[in-house]
Parts: sequence; structure tokens; C-alpha cells
Amino acid sequence: MNPNKNDLVDKSRVSEKSTALVLPFECIRASDVPFVGGKGANLGELTASGFPVPGGFCVTATAFECFTRSLANTNELYAQLDLLQSDDLDQVRQVAEQVRDILHGTAIPDAVLQAITQAWRTSGRDYAYAVRSSATAEDLPDASFAGQQDTYLNIHGEASLLESVRKCWASLYTDRAILYRLQQGFDQRNIRIAVVVQRMVEPHVSGILFTAEPVTGNRSLISINASFGLGEALVSGIVSPDVYQVDKQQQAITGRQITDKQVLIRALPQGGVEQVAVEGEMRQQPALTDAQVLALAALGGRIEQHYGTPQDIEWAHNDEGFFILQARPITTLYPLPQPAPMDDALHVYFSFNHFQMMTDPMPALAISIWRMLIAAGRPAGMLENPYITSAGGRIYIDLAPLLRHRLLGRVLPRIFANADAVAALAMADVAKRDSFQQRGHGVRSIALVRFFVPTIGNALARLVRQPPKSTATLGLALMDQYFAQADTKLMTVPTPATRLSVASELLSGLIPHVFRVWFPYFIAGQLGEALLQRVMRGVAAPEDLINLTRGLQGNVVNDMNFAINDLSDLIRTSPDLVHHLGQTGVPAHTRLATTAALPSGIAFLAAWQNFIERYGMRAPAEIDVSRPRWHEDPSSLLQFVVSNVQQGQPGAQRTQHQQLCAEGEAAAKRIIQAARRGAWGWLRGPIVKRLVRAARQFLPTREHHKFWMVRLLGRIKPICLEAGAQLATHQQIEHADDVWFLSMPELLAALNDPNEMLHERIAERRAALTRFRRLTPPHLITSEGEIPVSEITNARAPPGALIGTAVSMGVVEGIAHVIRDPQMESLLPGEILVAPFTDPGWTPLFIAAVGLVTEVGGVMTHGSVVAREYGIPAVVGVVDATRRIRTGQRIRVHGTAGYVEILE
Repeated sequence: MNPNKNDLVDKSRVSEKSTALVLPFECIRASDVPFVGGKGANLGELTASGFPVPGGFCVTATAFECFTRSLANTNELYAQLDLLQSDDLDQVRQVAEQVRDILHGTAIPDAVLQAITQAWRTSGRDYAYAVRSSATAEDLPDASFAGQQDTYLNIHGEASLLESVRKCWASLYTDRAILYRLQQGFDQRNIRIAVVVQRMVEPHVSGILFTAEPVTGNRSLISINASFGLGEALVSGIVSPDVYQVDKQQQAITGRQITDKQVLIRALPQGGVEQVAVEGEMRQQPALTDAQVLALAALGGRIEQHYGTPQDIEWAHNDEGFFILQARPITTLYPLPQPAPMDDALHVYFSFNHFQMMTDPMPALAISIWRMLIAAGRPAGMLENPYITSAGGRIYIDLAPLLRHRLLGRVLPRIFANADAVAALAMADVAKRDSFQQRGHGVRSIALVRFFVPTIGNALARLVRQPPKSTATLGLALMDQYFAQADTKLMTVPTPATRLSVASELLSGLIPHVFRVWFPYFIAGQLGEALLQRVMRGVAAPEDLINLTRGLQGNVVNDMNFAINDLSDLIRTSPDLVHHLGQTGVPAHTRLATTAALPSGIAFLAAWQNFIERYGMRAPAEIDVSRPRWHEDPSSLLQFVVSNVQQGQPGAQRTQHQQLCAEGEAAAKRIIQAARRGAWGWLRGPIVKRLVRAARQFLPTREHHKFWMVRLLGRIKPICLEAGAQLATHQQIEHADDVWFLSMPELLAALNDPNEMLHERIAERRAALTRFRRLTPPHLITSEGEIPVSEITNARAPPGALIGTAVSMGVVEGIAHVIRDPQMESLLPGEILVAPFTDPGWTPLFIAAVGLVTEVGGVMTHGSVVAREYGIPAVVGVVDATRRIRTGQRIRVHGTAGYVEILE
């Protein structure tokens, strides 16, 4: 037997299809998208799988190519398309109209014309047909192209059919289709179009079925839209459909909305369609019976099972039953967290990316490293934590076991409200559901006791006994000691594989070590502040309780920011040096390498080197270890240094911080004085004094544990790249930095098996990461794909105000500056920073800001704490702030009340 016989047969069939001008549905499969487009391939696949699809055929993309080759100026037309930009609507409109005019005026080649008419006669010339465009880039998993090309219904006769085919070809170049391809990044030259010719069904009822709820994303629900007559009424938006929801698991209707159906569209005997009014009681009559709803849902479920992914299905129903007119993937759903839970219970996942103020997608190894770092709940012997998952290139933490605990289910949303108020509200709503509480298991109380009691006990001991002074300095000393030992371990192993194994051990052990030796200091500060607020409420002035935490000393991010400003002060008196370092067309490393010859250059370079040695592992979006660190690409850091020269006077930030320190210390004294007054002052005074000092000395350590982790990532990165270089040497991957597209277990396995080739896996993940960049990640998502949403309300806000969370008191009015990437833009003095989020890499922008608005955050997130320390009003958690506010608009930020007004 010839082992390659089947391959030869398959190749022969592919060759036949690639040259065919027309293909009947029966000959088409899902893999034939290049020949018949997404719509045609799906209809062929459904037909072959036995689903009730009206018969028909496809005019292939090859036929379209024959047609376009007959044009005299094809290359010139494509050249014009190549030059189009998505923001130049007038030019797009002009070129699109020109191309369509040429196509409408070009004769169909004889071979194509004969193939179409022969297929039409074979299918049945007495039928009416629907003629639909089917582009070769549509109905793909990440881009549906739905509605971008044209459809013609109830077509009778040969002449009408041929004209409809020509119109479908021309619809590849409508304004909306060209713009969609530009926005999605598709090459205009590589898009071809086929045409589906399908027998018309004259339905009593038609509509759309989604095998996942399209708004919330819930994969456990089927949503059915239904209206009388042809589905064109629903698609064109002239009728509001009945809506039915069906629970997949229970096979039960869980919701229905019956609308007033005032019109329907029906086919005319002579061709074409007409819109007619629905009369009498029929307007309020349900379009489907319950039995029909359940039967249709079951049919949709079988189609989803066949494709293995949620589907958007067009259907019709008449006396013969249900017919499937189209099925395509639902491309708008956010991916489910992976790995999936091991049980069938409902799980809820919180976005770690939002928690860390970095919502961009990350490659596989960056995610894998965090799955190793976050050790809580990880079973013994596992390298990656199964409760730390990923979805759409973002990290999601499974909170279900914690939320099912009787106490934590109430407490956890309150804790998370300090980081993300929007997600916390939705989290609390999900935790209250019977469907959530009645399935699955919560974490055991004994496990919580074993985990939290030692930390809380150590924190209380430090709160009561630890001398607060110099706590932040102690933290840095403990950190330096840890990394000296870690470096010794890494240097004593000889190969990339063994170094990576040691690095993996360090990753797995870091957070338990930090929790044991350091985190209690920060918890002591949090406890001290919380107790102080409770003890002194109604005794001390409210503004003093707020100002107490201003001007804290020892915060590693503030210290880093002071060091950046010190660098700016070194070049402030040398215009030549400022100009040299500010050149945008010269690489940063080149500018630095040629700095010594300029005035103050040597002193600056010495200070720069000291800064890099201490903070060079930091950068914007630093939780993604694959991103360039400042020591690798200092461009953004150098931009901060140069921009600061134009802002304020030498030492201005240290002076401002000293003023804040003075305000904080003054508030502390007044709180202590207030505590000593009254009958119980003799007892309350010493306790409050201790709590005040603990809060001011321990709270600055809030960034130490993050700095600990970032420093370890700085050690891990070169080891990963070293491993990637070895894989590239063995030709297992193409480039060393392809290593970012492997998980840590995969990387370790590949180092031990030089025969494992990884090129295809890396290419798939690289393409997936590109798709993920176009997705907007949810704060919260369930294992069923639902994106729970709870709206923040603010009764004090005026109509039209943007609602968020108040995190830093005060009201400020000024010009908004929307910044999405701190490496690309800087802030002018007096502007209000509007950003999706902020992390330590954004801190230099706060020097000029007079207010802050972010889309993500809570009371204790980075931007909120920095805003309070700098004394600028801030509102965070404002949904879509960077889209709803535009640069240059005058806005008012109500940092006390929690809303933003757009004034102009």
C-alpha cells in the first residue's frame, strides 16, 4: 500500500477546487475558504454534515480573479488601495466609488458566465435565489466581516442572477468594506470574493440564533432573535425581534421578550422583496412557540458542537421546518480562561492585569512566570498554579473557592474595591447567586487559618513592638541580602537548563518568602491606619485623618522619581546637553554614549549609571517580563529626564514632597493632641501615638513587595533569553526572543529535548497575541464566558457626569491630556492626566499633573496612592475615560465626590 496515496488524492481535489469557477455546496468543506470564502465554506460544511441547508452553489474566488484580470488597470487600482488610510474617509470614499464604477462596467468573461448559468440550470432555474457575497477573509475566528459585502434576495432568471453576482463582486469595494479591512490590518490585494447562490426559503418566521449570549458573553445561554417574514427586516433594523433565552444545560427557556412587530419583509412573485405592515393581534403574537424555540436551540447546539466554538446562525422556518441559512463564529466573545476548571461548577475570574494597572496582552512565558510566582493554592509538585489562568493574553485569578467561603465571600469584594471598584461590585453580585453557591466547593477554613494567621500575627507583633523608624530602609536591606544569595545560586550552575531550573525555584519561592519576612510590615501599616480611622472618627478632624498619609518617606517609587528629577537637575544648566539628550531621531544608547564630551556630561553619566544599577530593571508595563527594561531601552526614561527640565525649578519635587511631609506630620500632631483630650485621653493618647507613627512609617513599604518581584524578573529575563539562544542554536526556534511564546514547562522540556521543533507553535501564538491586542479585556469573567457588569452610581453627580471612584480629595478644573503610552507622550504643567491606568513607569508624569482620571483602579492602586501623596484630586474606575474625554477638553475632576465633568 502506498502511504502517500491519500495525500495525493487530497492534493488533487484541492487543485481541482482551486481552478473551478463554480462549486456546488455538496463539494465544499470548511477548509475551502480560499476558494469560496467564509460563507460558502460554512454552507458546504453544514450541508455535508447533514444540517438542513437550502441547496445551491458558489461562484468561486477563481471566477472573481478571471473577472478582475480582464480589467485593463488592475495594478493601478490596487496601488490606490494600498495608499489608503483608515482616517481619510473622503479618499476612501472616492477610491471605492471609482473601483466599483469600473467593475460595474466590465463584462463577465465568457467562461465564467457559462459556468454560472450551467450551475443555475442544474440547481433549478424555476427557483428564486438569494445571492450573497462571500469574501475569503470573512467568518474567520477573529474577524467576521459580517455585513461588509452585499446580499440580494428573491432573484429570478439568468440576467438578474448574473447582475447580482457582478454587484456582489463590486461590493468588495464599498466604503465600509475597505475601512473594515484597513482597521483589521488585512492586505487589500489578498482579499478575494466568492458569491453564494442559494435557493430562497419563503419563511413564516426567520432570525438569528447565538449559541452564546452575545452581550454578556455567557456560553451557557442560547439567545434567539425571531421576527415574521424574511430575516432582512431584522438585519436591517426596521423591526425589533422577539428574544428568547435558553439554558443549554437545562434545555429550558429562561427568558422571553415579545415585541410589537409592526412590519415584515416578504418576497414578491416577480422578484425582489417588499415591506408590509403586520395587522391586528399578529403584531403581539410570539413569533415562535416554546416547542419551536427548544427545537431551534437544540439545532443550534448541534451546530456549535460540530464546529467546537460558539456560532452566529441565520435561520428560517416554514411549513417544512427549520432551515439553516448561514453559520459563522461569534468573533466578539472574549476568550475563556485557560486552563478550564476541573469541575462543572461556575467559576469567577478577576483580571490580575487590571489589578497591576497594565491591561496589554502578554506572551506565554510572561504569563507562565506569574503562574509560578503566585503560589497561593498551588498543589504540591505543580510548576504553574492552576488557579492562575490566562484569557486573551491577560492573567486571570480564579476567586471562586474564596468567594464560596462564608466569610471571605462577603469580605473579599470589599478588599478588591480598594483596587477596582467596578469589578468588586460585579464580584459581589456573582457571589450572591444561588447558581454560584450551590455548585462547587469553597476554600476550607483551616487552610485560611494556616495561611493568614501567621501573617496577621506577625503584623500585629510589629504594630505593637517594632520600632517604626527606618522600616523602609530595613526592607531594602533585606531585599539586597535576598538577591545576593539568589545571584550566588544562579552563578554556581553551569548550563542554561540548570540555570533556568534554579530560576524556576526562585520564582516559586519568592512570594512565600516575602510573605514570611516582609509583608507583615505593610499589613501592620494597613492595620494601624484602619484602627486609627476607627478610634479617631468623630474625635480628630476628617481632613487630618486624610492628610496623615501625605508625604510618606521611604516609598521606593517616590525615591525612584526623586532620582529621575535629580538627573534632570544635573543637565538643567547645560542647554547643549539638554538638546543632545533630547534628540528624538537618535537612539537613546547612542545619545548616552556621546554625552561625556559635553558640559556636565561626565557627572550626568555617573549619576545615570547609579540610577540604572538601582532601577534599570523597571519600565512601563513592567509585569510583562518580555517588555524592554530601562537598562535595555532607556528611551522613555531619557524622555522623562529631558521633559522634567522644562517643568519647575531645580529640586522642585523634593521641595514639594517636603511640604507634604510637613503637612502629614502636622496632621499627625493634631491627631495625637485630639486623642489626648477628654476623659479617656490618658489611655487613648499613647495608643493613637503608636498607631500614627506605625501608619507613617510602615505604609511607605506598600511598593516594596512589588519592587522585590520586579527585581527578580530582572534576573529571570536574561536567563530566559539565554535559554532561547540555545534553542535557536539547535534550530528549535528561529530567534532567541521567540522563547517568550513558550510556557516555562515547555521551555524546560525543549532544553532537554533538542529534537523538539517549536516553530509552528510559536507562529500560532504570535498570531494570537496580535489578535489579543485588539480585544478589550474585562475586569471580571466567569467560566461560562459571562462578563458580569455592575454600574457605579453617584447620586451627587450632575447629569452627564462620568462616574468613578473618589480616591484623592479636592476639585480641580483644567485641560485634559489623554495619554495611553507614557513612552510616547509627556504632560505639560497644569494639565489633567487621563489614562487607562498607571503603574510606577508613569510616575514621572505626576510632576506636572494637577489632576488624575483613570479607567482602572481603586483606593489603593498605584495612581490613587501617588495622587494622594502629591495632593492632586483623582477619580479612578471611570469606564472608557480615554474615549469619552478628548485631549484639549476642559474638565473638572471631583476627587472628593467621585465624578468628572466635561465642561467643553
